[in-house]
Amino acid sequence: VFQDGKMAIQGNNGKFMGLDDEDSVVCSKRRAEADEVVKIRVQARMEAQDPNEGVPVEERGSLVDVEVNYIKKFQKFQDKKMRINPEDRSNLKKALKTGELHEALLDRREKMKADRYCK
Repeated sequence: VFQDGKMAIQGNNGKFMGLDDEDSVVCSKRRAEADEVVKIRVQARMEAQDPNEGVPVEERGSLVDVEVNYIKKFQKFQDKKMRINPEDRSNLKKALKTGELHEALLDRREKMKADRYCK
């Protein structure tokens, strides 16, 4: 209940919430007096949280973008061409759901070349 810029909380029994002599929270008074008036403080405004806040830059976007970003990060370009595994990406979708995306990307990278770092 709001009155004169003050607020009191009314229980389902129609009485106002306050403290008794033993510091227990009870709804026992029919009128809201100074003991039943409460101040509730909240954060002024909520900042919009970025859903990609904890996600590394390489893992943002679609699965194709993620694979290309990791290829750019780890693959050495000898002839200035990116080599992407031509196999089906359905195993990447499954790996993303099960939480094994990095392992699947390493497996795809291992099939493309003999790389001692991805075995």
